[in-house]
Amino acid sequence: YGKKTVLDNVSWEMRPGEHWAIAGPNGAGKTTLLALISGENLQAYSNAIWLFGRRRGSGESVWEIKARIGLVTPHFHAGYQKQLTAFEVVCSGFFDSVGLYRRCSPEQLQQARRQMTAQDIAHLDKCQFNRLSHGQQRLVLIARALVKQPRLLILDEPCAGLDADHRRHLLTHLNRIAADTASQLLYVTHHPDERPACITH
Repeated sequence: YGKKTVLDNVSWEMRPGEHWAIAGPNGAGKTTLLALISGENLQAYSNAIWLFGRRRGSGESVWEIKARIGLVTPHFHAGYQKQLTAFEVVCSGFFDSVGLYRRCSPEQLQQARRQMTAQDIAHLDKCQFNRLSHGQQRLVLIARALVKQPRLLILDEPCAGLDADHRRHLLTHLNRIAADTASQLLYVTHHPDERPACITH
């Protein structure tokens, strides 16, 4: 950024079956690294970044990439302030939209309900998202990220704002996802005790 180098000479590969935690102090470049992977940083298109075996910028659309990535970051959370129910927010994950502009199929509606039940937030389905607590909103957005069963699940400080019970439940749920699905985790946290046990690297 300007004359400041945020990341330099980063060479890293995430292989199938691996779940990574990214750690480091504020300003270390963790969020920048995530933004390069998700394509939210324009430097993603001028550096050698390969996703799912294909170099970024070699013809794929941003929607093809988004379809395989589930993402929850503080920046995304802050920007998702729509007057929707929690259930509608979860359903928006099928279309990678901020807001819900398309109708879900019966199968998608069932999957959204299953995901909310797994997150222990089914009771919030009719609540207005922007009236939920910060922690409840975070759980709804995690359900939104998981609803399409992404190949890569990127979570930046997902436990921030959660009480101890919800934190425990979320970590247990992420361990189940790692064990029972093809989703791989890329998990950022400052706190070692907030890492799920499934982290391999």
